[in-house]
Amino acid sequence: MSSGRNLRPRGTAEQGMRTDISGISIFYQALGQGVPLLCIHGYGVDHRSLKSGLEPVFEGVDGFRRIYFDLPGMGKSDTHAQVLSSDDMLEMVFQFIDDRIGPDRPFALAGYSYGGYLARGVMARMQDRVLGVLLLCPVIRFRRQARSLPGFKCCERDDAFIDSLTQEQFACMDQFVTIQTREVWDQYRAHIHPSFDLADSALLDRIRDTEFSEDPDAGDRGAYDGPGLILAGRYDVSVGYEDAWKIYHRFSDCDLVVFSRAGHLLHMEQPGMFRAHVKDWLERVRDRQFPN
Repeated sequence: MSSGRNLRPRGTAEQGMRTDISGISIFYQALGQGVPLLCIHGYGVDHRSLKSGLEPVFEGVDGFRRIYFDLPGMGKSDTHAQVLSSDDMLEMVFQFIDDRIGPDRPFALAGYSYGGYLARGVMARMQDRVLGVLLLCPVIRFRRQARSLPGFKCCERDDAFIDSLTQEQFACMDQFVTIQTREVWDQYRAHIHPSFDLADSALLDRIRDTEFSEDPDAGDRGAYDGPGLILAGRYDVSVGYEDAWKIYHRFSDCDLVVFSRAGHLLHMEQPGMFRAHVKDWLERVRDRQFPN
């Protein structure tokens, strides 16, 4: 993919803006001022899946410019026939960083699910620029058959609410959502489910199971010494939690927390604990950026 850059984004920060990357119109939102925090969403969804959990954390927390964007073929970003693999996706992320953050400026990094996989690719090339990294239910191996996955367990269920759902609605939660309540359903319906209809299924099929050509955990670059936070769900039937231990040696200052009553929607199922851990991580990032 060839490099492309548009220095005059179109739109407003609150409503969303657009910039051109390699001929692809990319939708993004930039909220707040301060240290750039690049937020990368998961496979087949869009920026709302991560923004919905992160933004409540910033109530009363200043000093971070959160940059949410939609990957090509997902959300409001355009699709492109030349996006053929995870390598192509990662290259687009590199170009977006150069375009919206700059080629030299340090930044923090957050990735959810497949966004966590892409974030690890960013770390492999730009580790010295990353002030801190948050991996939420991260994909460690993109090929599903290579993952260690737990069995499903429903940890909490509101029977009256579940009985009010249609069979199709319940199918969205069954064997996937560990906290089956109206509150979690409302979050899922507002911030996850609508993005499925926006995704380009042909692009998703092209990149499905295409791991990076270079293993982000290979090489001798040494352990990352910035603030790290890895959050996983004990009953995450999508990516699991055991594989996260396989990358833990890559961090020297990192909390790895497995939530016992959560799955792949950890930030929606356990919002209080999620916010507490992320706030602590943000404080550590700020201390690294502005040491006493």
